[in-house]
Amino acid sequence: MRKLRGSETVTFKDFNLDILPYDEDWSFADIPNQGYYYATHGYHHYHAKFIPQLAKKIICKYSQKGDIILDPFGGCGTTLVEAKLNERNSIGIDISHIAVLISKAKTRFIDERRLQKKNIELIKKIKSSKDKRNYYKNAHPRLQYWFFPGQFNKLKIIDKFIKQERDSVIRIFYQCCLSHILKQCSRWYSKSVKPMRDYKKKRICPFKAFEKHLTYMTKKNSEFKTYIESIKNKNTFCYVKRGDARKLNLPNNSVDLIVTSPPYVTSYEYVDLHQLSLLWFNFIKDLKIAKEAYIGTLSPKSKGHECNSKIAKEIIWQLREKDKFLANRINKYYYDLELAYREFIRVLKTKKYLCLIIGNTEYRKTQILNAEVSIELLENIGVKISKIVKRKLGSKKLTPYRDNMGRFTNNAGKRKIYQNEYVIVAQKDKSY
Repeated sequence: MRKLRGSETVTFKDFNLDILPYDEDWSFADIPNQGYYYATHGYHHYHAKFIPQLAKKIICKYSQKGDIILDPFGGCGTTLVEAKLNERNSIGIDISHIAVLISKAKTRFIDERRLQKKNIELIKKIKSSKDKRNYYKNAHPRLQYWFFPGQFNKLKIIDKFIKQERDSVIRIFYQCCLSHILKQCSRWYSKSVKPMRDYKKKRICPFKAFEKHLTYMTKKNSEFKTYIESIKNKNTFCYVKRGDARKLNLPNNSVDLIVTSPPYVTSYEYVDLHQLSLLWFNFIKDLKIAKEAYIGTLSPKSKGHECNSKIAKEIIWQLREKDKFLANRINKYYYDLELAYREFIRVLKTKKYLCLIIGNTEYRKTQILNAEVSIELLENIGVKISKIVKRKLGSKKLTPYRDNMGRFTNNAGKRKIYQNEYVIVAQKDKSY
């Protein structure tokens, strides 16, 4: 196995990712935490999102102004915001309703005077409301589980007045603000990423929480507008829609760059994480049914297909004796990833680039080599791996520890995971 030299172009067959050195140019270690939240990037909490500086670096390095950038696992719209700030057109697709809502809010700026006027009117209605109805009584059982009645009823009052807003852009802006404060106004344990109730949690007033975050978002809207006005090409388009990365409703050879980060199968159930917002806005009614649409989720309709990766098959084989259910789920996950990757290459123009941001993890002392599997899948599809970057991970909001059973924990005395991630750059060198 030969030694790697700097940024030399290599392929998977040439090396083991473990010996790949960190690339400090991609670490952004000198940026303070507040540096990640410029423009609209701080509108809404979103777990496991990559930092905007990383998206910007990829976009500027592998595309030109006016190009079309696609993020098929769009998440909270980080790629889309950076595309707009750097004079690129963009398309964001995500299977989550709440991800689509957040992305729409973050990629549209509103006239400052109009927004300020609307804000004053909305806050006045909320504070002067005489509504004493018990909304909690008829709430979804899962929302009753998470909220205290008094806080829930106040949140419903906010929601009622937001729904009266006729301007859809402003209404989405307000809904994003409301979605952001749901967790802090609920019984959800503040220090836990996973769903966990805190019966001793201090109750905060939803009216005050909403007004505070609305003030922050309004300030950031103005900042975003200033950024856009400072660039030459202000008329780039940004199209956000709900869809499935495994079946993109886009033409062949239609995008110039794909920047995305696939979900982590052993980490987060995104439906669980976003259940407050998903249930609140009636995007879903049943958590279990909603999960079946997500990548890597087993359902009665799941078939026993295997992906075209020897590494994936080895991982699954090692897990079967320890956790058969998880082994089957990871098998489904890698099969779904292969379907998605084939779609990515289909819609990507020839000679253009796909940039995956992905990390490895560990479960029950078995290495879950997502990066290696992804590289193998892409090479088997016939894509050229142009570059692989290994970067230290200090910014994703991920629970970094597991206990001896593989369960997540906040206890720093346990095994640390997610210490780094990889940027895999693949080039489509022929038509498919």
